[in-house]
Amino acid sequence: MEDKISRWENPPSLPPTHYVDNRIFTDSEIFSEERDGIFAAVWKLVCHESELPQLGSYRALTVAGRPLIVVRGHDNEIRTFFNICPHRGAPLVRDESGTFGKRIQCFYHLWTYDLVGNCTGITRPVGYEPVGFSKEDIGLRPVRTEIIGGLVFVSIKNDVEPLEDFLGPMANHIRLHLPDDQPLEVFHYHRSEIRCNWKLWVDNNSEQYHEFLHVLNRKTGLAQPDYHERRWHLYPNSHNVIDQGAMNYGNVGLEERSEGLMPGMQPDALLVMLLFPDVMINVRATVMRIDTITPVAPDRTIVEWRGLGLKSDSEEQRDIRTRHHNQVWGPAGRNLPEDISAVEAQQISMSNDAFRYSIYAREEELRPHDDSNLRSFYQEWGRRVGRWPHDAGARRSDKTELGVVGIASE
Repeated sequence: MEDKISRWENPPSLPPTHYVDNRIFTDSEIFSEERDGIFAAVWKLVCHESELPQLGSYRALTVAGRPLIVVRGHDNEIRTFFNICPHRGAPLVRDESGTFGKRIQCFYHLWTYDLVGNCTGITRPVGYEPVGFSKEDIGLRPVRTEIIGGLVFVSIKNDVEPLEDFLGPMANHIRLHLPDDQPLEVFHYHRSEIRCNWKLWVDNNSEQYHEFLHVLNRKTGLAQPDYHERRWHLYPNSHNVIDQGAMNYGNVGLEERSEGLMPGMQPDALLVMLLFPDVMINVRATVMRIDTITPVAPDRTIVEWRGLGLKSDSEEQRDIRTRHHNQVWGPAGRNLPEDISAVEAQQISMSNDAFRYSIYAREEELRPHDDSNLRSFYQEWGRRVGRWPHDAGARRSDKTELGVVGIASE
């Protein structure tokens, strides 16, 4: 009996890359380190450019605890600023989205700014003349912003590497499926606060092994004869993509998806791309879904889901894409509730100290159910927060890697 009990208290007999200390899903200190070491230090997808449809359009959001506004200027350039008036710190906007006129006006003291970030007006400037302070001495704090394939990324850290360098080979996959000459647009958006650590949602999005959870996936994908012939492609910074594979939607009484394909897609195919730390791009032949994450607390995560089609869609084609989207995803789609139920149940076990370690030990030569992409994620996570994933209490003293099979640089 003693041996059986101690087995739950000791690390599994596996390489340290093949299991994770579950305290990384519950510890508040680690959560703070993630905010500064990951979400404030890398490129973060915040929206698609179609969500800023006209000059002056803006979206307010939070990245790593910092309030931001993303705005399309009157010169059609998309810029990001801290959603803070530099006078006394009041928020510049209090709505989630909207459209500015010629200027941004702080509600508190009515200071104004143009959409480039310059201060254009100080209420009763005469009061500042004795100290020689004027509107030319102040402006909105900018945030680095870069766009690829219509995806708007920001970085709180100003000296971060260029987005293209951060993405590496994944940039080519993005351009293939979100090409500039076939622009996409968001036609569906919803979000929810889920009762789990953000990394558990990344786990769920990243692994194909959990497709056994989904009735639809079991019948349309896992039953296909060539399902296990696909391969994961792992890239630096823990970005990865899996080969396309055809689904048989007829097995669940749904129509095939062979016409009106999204750019770069094959008939009936499923494709998953993952960008560190939190983005999933999931394409089911005729429609695209993009997930982004905002960690709220160690056991609370806001997930945003976007459905995308081609901007050039006819009304009939858009109706088809919407139907295909909602058959699987959407607020009433079957797969998302199943995923949420799974990760929230996991978090309960993580939080009550019922078991100490999670296992990521599948090795299948980068086939769909291989855990290599998850192992890559946790090694990158550990490198950036300065901890070892397999021992949450141990600090890393350098940037050495334990090694992950399959990293490519193509």
